[in-house]
Amino acid sequence: MTDRQLAAGIWEDVWIPTACDMCYNVCTVRVHRVNGVAVKIEGIPEAPPNYGKVCAKGNAGLMNLYNPHRITSPLLRTNSQKGIGVDPKWKEISWDEAMDLLVEKLRLARSKDPRGLVAATFDRCSYFSLRAFMAAYGSPNVTNTSAGFFCGNGVHPVAYTITGSNDVHPDLKLCNYLLLFGSSHGFVAQQNAMGLAREMAEARIRGMKLVVIDPVCTYAASKADEWIPIRPGTDTAFALSLMNVLVNELGLYDVPYLKKYTNSTYLVRPDGHYLRDPKDGRPLVWDARNGRAGALDGVEPTDAALEGSFQLEGVKAAPAFQLFKEHLRSYLPERASEITTIPAETIRRVARDLVEAARLGSTIHVEGHDLPFRPAAACWYRGISAHKHGMLNGMSVAQINLLIGAVDVPGGLINSTAAGPNWRPQEGPDGLLVPGNPFTYHHASPIPPRKVKQPETLELVELFPVSTYARTMLWLGVLYGEKFGLNYGPQVFIQCRTNMMAASGDPEVMAEALKRVPFMVSFADQHDETTEFADLLLPDTHALERLVPVVFNPYVHYNNAPLPDDEWCFNFQQPVVKPMGQARYWMEVLTEVADRLGIIGDFYTAFNATAHLEDGYRLDPSQKYTWEDICDRWFKSYCGEEHGLEYFRGHGYCKLGKRTAEQSYPRVFHKGRIPLYLEHFIGAGEDVRKFTQEHNIPWDTSDYIPLTEWRPCPAQKESPAEYDLFVVNQKVPFLTLTFTSENPWLVDLAHHNAKVFPVGMNAATGRRKGIVAGDEIEIETPSGKKVRAIARLTEGLHPECLAVPAILGRWVTSNDRARGQGVHFNSLLEYTVDRLDTLSAALDACVKVRVRRVRASGQKEAAIAPYRSP
Repeated sequence: MTDRQLAAGIWEDVWIPTACDMCYNVCTVRVHRVNGVAVKIEGIPEAPPNYGKVCAKGNAGLMNLYNPHRITSPLLRTNSQKGIGVDPKWKEISWDEAMDLLVEKLRLARSKDPRGLVAATFDRCSYFSLRAFMAAYGSPNVTNTSAGFFCGNGVHPVAYTITGSNDVHPDLKLCNYLLLFGSSHGFVAQQNAMGLAREMAEARIRGMKLVVIDPVCTYAASKADEWIPIRPGTDTAFALSLMNVLVNELGLYDVPYLKKYTNSTYLVRPDGHYLRDPKDGRPLVWDARNGRAGALDGVEPTDAALEGSFQLEGVKAAPAFQLFKEHLRSYLPERASEITTIPAETIRRVARDLVEAARLGSTIHVEGHDLPFRPAAACWYRGISAHKHGMLNGMSVAQINLLIGAVDVPGGLINSTAAGPNWRPQEGPDGLLVPGNPFTYHHASPIPPRKVKQPETLELVELFPVSTYARTMLWLGVLYGEKFGLNYGPQVFIQCRTNMMAASGDPEVMAEALKRVPFMVSFADQHDETTEFADLLLPDTHALERLVPVVFNPYVHYNNAPLPDDEWCFNFQQPVVKPMGQARYWMEVLTEVADRLGIIGDFYTAFNATAHLEDGYRLDPSQKYTWEDICDRWFKSYCGEEHGLEYFRGHGYCKLGKRTAEQSYPRVFHKGRIPLYLEHFIGAGEDVRKFTQEHNIPWDTSDYIPLTEWRPCPAQKESPAEYDLFVVNQKVPFLTLTFTSENPWLVDLAHHNAKVFPVGMNAATGRRKGIVAGDEIEIETPSGKKVRAIARLTEGLHPECLAVPAILGRWVTSNDRARGQGVHFNSLLEYTVDRLDTLSAALDACVKVRVRRVRASGQKEAAIAPYRSP
């Protein structure tokens, strides 16, 4: 301290490295602490993955930390009635009382059936610990709920299929032409948000062309070279038509890539299945050089036929690509134009621009390797995933990249973590690609499809053999478990950092499900729509008050994975300030609970497995460890003996070397092939159909098809004509997840942004309906759901759409400026089995409405109750 600081009463002035998790990304930051008070958050320029850049949410994080309405002591519900808007009538109790009650409830539930414990969180830093606790307890019912309703359902299983990684992103360092479908990649969203934002800015400066296909002129579209407005739910028709132009009109596609790295040459029988070698069951290909069928490994890829029709012992067969090519012919641009509203000439122009940018046949020299160079890509995310046919939507866009040979090669669409320091994709059944990443969930990859069986989980994931998860089914499993043959129900529900009441399906359905749970405990630092249903509410720490290795979770090897030529890096969160009140990090609490339940040894054993601890650092089930002991072993297992807890306390992160070309672009370094033709869907669908029919479970299996098709969502087919507008939801970069609505700086930013709280309407549509900016309008769905909002007229919206951003319309929040502001989009949705994609478990967010004006702009406001969820 200087004399001047001491004279000013400053006895402490330090910067402390830690990590920010104000969204689903984790950025390395440092916090300025003065006299025990955190006063500023900023990035560390040399620290991956964000290299000094911090978004608005991270910069505003201190306002959540010092929220005067934080939960600071254990609270017990005294009102036995539960429901939306029902006061729990909290009673403050001691931690001793809370722990006694929690342990008693858990012990009783475990004695009946351990599967009766359900746990949900989107605290990604704590996944390993929570999964270890649940495994020790004996329950498979652990989930992150909300994020699995809409977001990655049509992304993750597709990404595993084409790369072996949980996620994909464009290679922005080298890409010259990028199509974005319903995605905000590079615009402070998706994984490694700040890293991709940096790369997007640099790519745009050097001249990369960006084309955004979206019903809304999103933040990404507003910065693009071209925004192409599309009718919601029709992206597959556009993608298939674009590929039809490439294949059947231009004849431009990457033949060597298709032959060597996909199943395009596999012979297919009339029943849709592969023609197989009768000796070993391996798929056969047609050897064009020798005029005969041959085993996959016995025919050079250059000699294998992509097209044609062949007779083998009386069986007619054709290469998969031949079927794909013929299938595309039905998607003429003129037909696609009628479906999507995008002009046919635009579809043809985009196809030409894309394939010209792809530079078919070109190579690039990277780190001593000559690699295919395809500087063009098509990328997608939630916008096309959150539909009844979300899996087919994602697959169709992914296949654009396959046609131009742009998957996992420089400039194209690349994996997040399919390849790493000591792993890469592998060759699996039928020569197809399977993940090699040891951190991949055992059931995550769709290849080979999982065996369909009697559901054991409340998520009913056993009925989704090609999905990564089935999180939307959890609450329907709670409500209707007996219909699916479940012989148990939830007894205790543990919930932290996931506000499923506001961020999942229809809150009315969610509320009925939560009321079915006999005992619910929430760990939280603020009240929200979900904690309103808790029986026991325990104060959780803020990210700046807890000790947890951020990187050690199942998503580390995609979420914080470095971009090409960036550093592999591990970071962590450490207490920057003392916890407010009696707040405790929730996983430390559950570790103590495991000890009191007598399962701590099982917890240690499970943790060794889930966290993949190396020998020498594994936890001994016969010993006892403090949380700091566990973290120290965790760090050393991953980063080496010299990089333990004390190292991280001082440095905050540890670099472990650059990501190599083989890790960034693994396509040419492994043999696993990518299925352009989805033959494995046929057998999976047959298995699901057989099981559901035998058990009298109504279930749609029509999407288990080998060639993707455009299919309209239920709202498009079933809505009466007067319901003529779609309501679409889009991201707001500074409002992610519901806890950002508690932050006064971020909410103030939203109020200063005219695009957040009003509902957007196309200006021409407004004129046609006699609606002007500032009018109060009523929005109604065919099922009678109604909300009111203020209209905002704009040219940046498809004329058939209304735009409702973010997760607004909050009804339980301490922030008066957020409560009741905007429309709660999820309250308009139908949360039923028939509105789910039975391949990916995505909830269909496609909803049509009718609109009427209820109050003119400037007219004196009538006595209308402020909007909140039903």
